[in-house]
Amino acid sequence: MKIALFFVLAMAFLSTGVQAQTRYVCTINGTTYQSTRPCPGGGNITSYGPAPSRPSPEPRVPRIGQAPANLKYLSPRCASLNDALRTAQARGLKYDTIAQMQQEYRQECAESEREANALMSQERRDDRDRLNEARKAQALNKERTQLQQQQCDESKRILFKKRARTDLSDGEKADLRRFEENYRSRCS
Repeated sequence: MKIALFFVLAMAFLSTGVQAQTRYVCTINGTTYQSTRPCPGGGNITSYGPAPSRPSPEPRVPRIGQAPANLKYLSPRCASLNDALRTAQARGLKYDTIAQMQQEYRQECAESEREANALMSQERRDDRDRLNEARKAQALNKERTQLQQQQCDESKRILFKKRARTDLSDGEKADLRRFEENYRSRCS
Protein backbone atom coordinates (compact mmCIF):
# COMPACT_ATOMS: atom_id res chain seq x y z
CA MET A 1 0.00 0.00 0.00
CA LYS A 2 2.81 2.43 0.86
CA ILE A 3 4.62 1.52 -2.33
CA ALA A 4 1.45 2.03 -4.35
CA LEU A 5 0.88 5.44 -2.73
CA PHE A 6 4.49 6.40 -3.39
CA PHE A 7 4.14 5.24 -7.01
CA VAL A 8 0.93 7.27 -7.49
CA LEU A 9 2.53 10.40 -5.99
CA ALA A 10 5.66 9.94 -8.12
CA MET A 11 3.55 9.57 -11.26
CA ALA A 12 1.52 12.65 -10.33
CA PHE A 13 4.72 14.58 -9.76
CA LEU A 14 6.23 13.44 -13.05
CA SER A 15 3.06 14.09 -15.03
CA THR A 16 2.88 17.65 -13.75
CA GLY A 17 6.61 18.22 -14.31
CA VAL A 18 6.03 19.92 -17.64
CA GLN A 19 3.23 22.03 -16.19
CA ALA A 20 5.31 22.89 -13.14
CA GLN A 21 7.69 24.76 -15.38
CA THR A 22 5.00 27.39 -15.95
CA ARG A 23 3.42 28.96 -12.92
CA TYR A 24 0.47 31.37 -13.05
CA VAL A 25 -0.29 33.95 -10.39
CA CYS A 26 -3.96 34.84 -10.65
CA THR A 27 -5.85 37.65 -8.93
CA ILE A 28 -9.62 37.44 -8.93
CA ASN A 29 -11.79 39.76 -6.78
CA GLY A 30 -8.75 40.76 -4.69
CA THR A 31 -7.74 37.16 -4.02
CA THR A 32 -4.33 36.08 -5.33
CA TYR A 33 -3.38 32.47 -5.82
CA GLN A 34 -0.87 30.40 -7.77
CA SER A 35 -1.76 27.73 -10.26
CA THR A 36 -0.13 25.45 -12.79
CA ARG A 37 -3.10 26.07 -15.09
CA PRO A 38 -4.00 29.31 -16.82
CA CYS A 39 -6.13 31.67 -14.76
CA PRO A 40 -9.86 31.60 -15.40
CA GLY A 41 -11.25 34.57 -17.37
CA GLY A 42 -11.93 37.86 -15.70
CA GLY A 43 -8.89 38.08 -13.40
CA ASN A 44 -5.53 39.77 -13.63
CA ILE A 45 -3.12 37.22 -15.08
CA THR A 46 0.59 37.18 -14.45
CA SER A 47 2.44 34.18 -15.72
CA TYR A 48 5.92 33.04 -14.90
CA GLY A 49 7.55 30.47 -17.07
CA PRO A 50 10.94 29.03 -17.47
CA ALA A 51 13.58 31.64 -18.04
CA PRO A 52 13.84 32.32 -21.72
CA SER A 53 17.03 30.94 -23.10
CA ARG A 54 19.31 33.66 -24.38
CA PRO A 55 20.83 33.07 -27.70
CA SER A 56 24.54 32.67 -27.32
CA PRO A 57 26.36 35.62 -28.79
CA GLU A 58 27.73 34.88 -32.21
CA PRO A 59 31.46 35.14 -32.48
CA ARG A 60 32.61 38.43 -33.91
CA VAL A 61 33.83 38.02 -37.43
CA PRO A 62 36.62 40.45 -38.27
CA ARG A 63 35.81 42.73 -41.15
CA ILE A 64 37.84 42.62 -44.29
CA GLY A 65 38.85 46.09 -45.37
CA GLN A 66 38.60 47.31 -48.93
CA ALA A 67 41.47 46.53 -51.24
CA PRO A 68 43.73 49.54 -51.74
CA ALA A 69 43.33 51.45 -54.98
CA ASN A 70 46.98 50.89 -55.92
CA LEU A 71 46.61 47.09 -55.77
CA LYS A 72 46.35 46.85 -59.55
CA TYR A 73 49.79 48.46 -59.89
CA LEU A 74 51.57 46.16 -57.40
CA SER A 75 53.60 43.23 -58.63
CA PRO A 76 51.63 39.96 -58.59
CA ARG A 77 53.58 38.68 -55.56
CA CYS A 78 53.03 41.90 -53.60
CA ALA A 79 49.35 42.08 -54.57
CA SER A 80 48.95 38.52 -53.31
CA LEU A 81 50.72 39.33 -50.02
CA ASN A 82 48.63 42.49 -49.62
CA ASP A 83 45.41 40.50 -50.03
CA ALA A 84 46.67 37.83 -47.63
CA LEU A 85 47.43 40.48 -44.99
CA ARG A 86 44.10 42.24 -45.52
CA THR A 87 42.14 39.01 -44.99
CA ALA A 88 44.41 37.42 -42.37
CA GLN A 89 42.22 38.09 -39.31
CA ALA A 90 39.06 36.96 -41.06
CA ARG A 91 40.81 33.73 -41.97
CA GLY A 92 41.75 33.22 -38.32
CA LEU A 93 45.50 33.58 -38.63
CA LYS A 94 47.41 34.09 -35.38
CA TYR A 95 49.11 37.34 -34.44
CA ASP A 96 52.64 35.99 -34.87
CA THR A 97 51.83 34.70 -38.37
CA ILE A 98 50.35 38.07 -39.33
CA ALA A 99 53.40 39.89 -37.92
CA GLN A 100 55.69 37.64 -39.96
CA MET A 101 53.64 38.31 -43.11
CA GLN A 102 53.82 42.06 -42.47
CA GLN A 103 57.58 41.91 -42.11
CA GLU A 104 57.85 39.90 -45.32
CA TYR A 105 55.62 42.40 -47.12
CA ARG A 106 57.73 45.36 -45.95
CA GLN A 107 60.95 43.66 -47.06
CA GLU A 108 59.76 42.43 -50.44
CA CYS A 109 57.26 45.06 -51.46
CA ALA A 110 58.53 48.46 -50.29
CA GLU A 111 59.77 49.41 -53.77
CA SER A 112 56.72 47.97 -55.52
CA GLU A 113 54.49 49.91 -53.10
CA ARG A 114 56.29 53.19 -53.89
CA GLU A 115 55.99 52.58 -57.64
CA ALA A 116 52.32 51.64 -57.30
CA ASN A 117 51.62 54.79 -55.29
CA ALA A 118 53.39 56.92 -57.92
CA LEU A 119 51.37 55.30 -60.71
CA MET A 120 48.15 55.75 -58.75
CA SER A 121 48.95 59.44 -58.18
CA GLN A 122 49.67 59.88 -61.89
CA GLU A 123 46.38 58.19 -62.77
CA ARG A 124 44.50 60.54 -60.44
CA ARG A 125 46.26 63.59 -61.92
CA ASP A 126 45.42 62.40 -65.44
CA ASP A 127 41.78 61.88 -64.45
CA ARG A 128 41.67 65.35 -62.90
CA ASP A 129 43.26 66.87 -66.02
CA ARG A 130 40.76 65.09 -68.30
CA LEU A 131 37.90 66.33 -66.15
CA ASN A 132 39.23 69.90 -66.22
CA GLU A 133 39.66 69.74 -70.01
CA ALA A 134 36.10 68.46 -70.39
CA ARG A 135 34.81 71.30 -68.20
CA LYS A 136 36.77 73.88 -70.19
CA ALA A 137 35.48 72.46 -73.48
CA GLN A 138 31.93 72.53 -72.15
CA ALA A 139 32.31 76.14 -70.99
CA LEU A 140 33.81 77.15 -74.35
CA ASN A 141 31.01 75.39 -76.22
CA LYS A 142 28.43 77.16 -74.05
CA GLU A 143 30.10 80.50 -74.69
CA ARG A 144 30.15 79.88 -78.46
CA THR A 145 26.49 78.87 -78.39
CA GLN A 146 25.57 82.04 -76.51
CA LEU A 147 27.57 84.20 -78.92
CA GLN A 148 25.93 82.53 -81.92
CA GLN A 149 22.52 83.04 -80.34
CA GLN A 150 23.28 86.73 -79.79
CA GLN A 151 24.36 87.07 -83.42
CA CYS A 152 21.20 85.32 -84.63
CA ASP A 153 19.05 87.53 -82.42
CA GLU A 154 20.73 90.63 -83.84
CA SER A 155 20.32 89.33 -87.42
CA LYS A 156 16.65 88.64 -86.73
CA ARG A 157 16.19 92.19 -85.43
CA ILE A 158 17.82 93.62 -88.56
CA LEU A 159 15.65 91.40 -90.80
CA PHE A 160 12.44 92.59 -89.15
CA LYS A 161 13.58 96.20 -89.42
CA LYS A 162 14.48 95.87 -93.15
CA ARG A 163 11.30 93.92 -93.98
CA ALA A 164 9.23 96.68 -92.36
CA ARG A 165 10.66 99.21 -94.80
CA THR A 166 8.70 99.68 -97.99
CA ASP A 167 11.14 102.00 -99.77
CA LEU A 168 13.93 99.49 -100.51
CA SER A 169 15.82 99.82 -103.78
CA ASP A 170 16.48 96.77 -106.00
CA GLY A 171 20.04 96.46 -104.61
CA GLU A 172 18.75 96.64 -101.04
CA LYS A 173 16.13 93.98 -101.83
CA ALA A 174 18.89 91.69 -103.21
CA ASP A 175 20.96 92.34 -100.07
CA LEU A 176 17.91 91.50 -97.94
CA ARG A 177 17.43 88.17 -99.77
CA ARG A 178 21.13 87.23 -99.28
CA PHE A 179 20.89 88.28 -95.61
CA GLU A 180 17.77 86.12 -95.16
CA GLU A 181 19.51 83.11 -96.76
CA ASN A 182 22.55 83.58 -94.50
CA TYR A 183 20.27 83.91 -91.47
CA ARG A 184 18.43 80.66 -92.35
CA SER A 185 21.68 78.74 -92.91
CA ARG A 186 23.30 79.91 -89.64
CA CYS A 187 20.33 80.25 -87.32
CA SER A 188 17.77 77.64 -88.30
